Amino acid sequence: MNFDGLDQGMGDYSPTLHGSLDTGMEPSMDPRITQNMMQGVEMDSEGLAVEVPESVHLLEGMFSELHSVAAEVGIPVTATHFDLQEELLWMGNHRGHASSFFGPTMGRYSSFQVNSADDIRQIHSLETGVLFLSKTNLKCCTRGGFVMFDYPMDEGADMHSLLMTDTNTLIMGGLHNYIVEFDLNTVQETQKVTVEMPGVAIMRQSSRFFFCGHTSGKVTLRDMRTFKTEHEFDAFSGSLSDFDVHGNLLAACGFSSRGMNGLACDRFLMVYDLRMMRAVTPLQVHVDPLFLRFIPTYTSRLAIISQSGQCQFCEPTGLANVADVFHVNTGGQLLMSFDVSSSKQALAFGDSGGGVHLWSDAPEVSYNDYSRETEFAHPCLVDSLHQLDWNHELLPLSLIPTPLTSAEQLLSDWPTPMVTPRPRRSPAVDPEILRTMKTVGFIGYAANQRTRPRNQVPYKIKEVELDYDNYNQVPESPIGREEETHLYMVPKKYRKVTIKYSKLGLEDFDFKHYNRTLFAGLEPHIPNAYCNCMIQVLYFLEPIRCLVQNHLCQKEFCLACELGFLFHMLDLSRGDPCQASNFLRAFRTIPEASALGLILADSDEQTGKARLGRLIQSWNRFILTQLHQETQEQEGPQAYRGASRSRIRR
Repeated sequence: MNFDGLDQGMGDYSPTLHGSLDTGMEPSMDPRITQNMMQGVEMDSEGLAVEVPESVHLLEGMFSELHSVAAEVGIPVTATHFDLQEELLWMGNHRGHASSFFGPTMGRYSSFQVNSADDIRQIHSLETGVLFLSKTNLKCCTRGGFVMFDYPMDEGADMHSLLMTDTNTLIMGGLHNYIVEFDLNTVQETQKVTVEMPGVAIMRQSSRFFFCGHTSGKVTLRDMRTFKTEHEFDAFSGSLSDFDVHGNLLAACGFSSRGMNGLACDRFLMVYDLRMMRAVTPLQVHVDPLFLRFIPTYTSRLAIISQSGQCQFCEPTGLANVADVFHVNTGGQLLMSFDVSSSKQALAFGDSGGGVHLWSDAPEVSYNDYSRETEFAHPCLVDSLHQLDWNHELLPLSLIPTPLTSAEQLLSDWPTPMVTPRPRRSPAVDPEILRTMKTVGFIGYAANQRTRPRNQVPYKIKEVELDYDNYNQVPESPIGREEETHLYMVPKKYRKVTIKYSKLGLEDFDFKHYNRTLFAGLEPHIPNAYCNCMIQVLYFLEPIRCLVQNHLCQKEFCLACELGFLFHMLDLSRGDPCQASNFLRAFRTIPEASALGLILADSDEQTGKARLGRLIQSWNRFILTQLHQETQEQEGPQAYRGASRSRIRR
């Protein structure tokens, strides 16, 4: 907004009008604070003015003052904004401080410093935070005050307005010859466009254009994508004060040049028809317009606000009525900012004395049609704890609150001699490894001596050396000689159980003695049974299980089909073991499996010569690649079981 030609008390912020409170002076003793301003206001413990609740009677459908608060006495409120996501009213003052008030009662929600050098010129709320535009920077903060980013402008910038054109894109303009497009995702300027007329103080948006209001009194209509000027309205000869767009109408107010007398506020509102791109009959009002907004409810009303606090509602195409003029009780202060809620039910005014005034046409006002719930700080839990029963035997001591003070010593504050760090020593390297090690450069290489299990490093608690025998050494225990020599180090309850078949086969073996759950296992006494562990892992991965169970093709040996049938058997088996013989038979017919060495001979698996650790990793990579190829080769609806007849297995 351009303040040239206006009252000096509005644009200069002289100390006689907007000075701060002197040190040690009570608010009631400050001669700059009027009694009308302090009505219904009291001071809190921090010296900030808060509103005293009182009963308010509003006439339904007529805008009246609902509440007023003094955010910071004597500091002009330069920006007001209704939050677009929550029931919050934001204000920013001349000293760069921002505050928010919750709901129609205007209880203080948050208050924090945004800029220490410049005033806040525009506020806009986002889904995750709030944007604050000042002269030389754009800052985004959370609603609690945490800084999300702080972007400094170029040297010499004088920003005045911002406009959100997309969810993550905004345009900024000011008293210079360019406008800036800004990306909120990357926090960078995407482009800088030079404008023909400098001084973009106000910006609005419609479905076709975005509008730039210049300090020279002109309004330009620009394309949303190319930023090129499509039309131009020469509204006022002096300067533009404010304008707004609704539907096919554009209304503007400003100042006209009076020759030697300078600028004077024009009481005629310029109205333009955006369909014909020409001016219609100007609208004469009874107040000196400084702000205006469309308030479309039942009709497209216009709210015209003067600097002294007079407010008039009128139709943009009809004559104004004197009876529709109201007055904002500012206590003699000047209005500096104005905003309308998205629901059109509330108006907010900020004056030069630090007051914020909320007007509404209903006592139960809602700023947005669908506001999300506002998060508040959690209350102190110490005062709300339940009474503890000391006689209860199972009462945990952690429920007893223990406040910490700097004078008390914690139990964990042990003396220094008792908390000397004792690092764990690394185990000594086997002398045989040092003897057979070959050094290349500064790196030594030695063969694994197989003196301990894979990936196991012993930790000696006692000085007695633990005895780790070789895998290939025959154990001295007669029990170990009867079992496989490479499994004697496995605890007994984890060893492989040998199934002794009788004439009745599997029916004579009690599997429930070893498995009392409903999860089915796979029999290990078939060739290449090392795959059983990964088959069960794939079974419990729901996306893979659903994929293979819904797959059916015409190939004779398809691993996806066989794996789907095996998973179906595991679904139907209630704890009884299953055999993966059909799957392993198809697995042995694939040439890639043989080429990768995934098919073992019976002797390799029984004697323990196979390196099962690496073998199962190679098998996992192979099976995932194979399943991906086979499921991608589906042809039409016959690739799914629901669209073709089920295949009968023999």
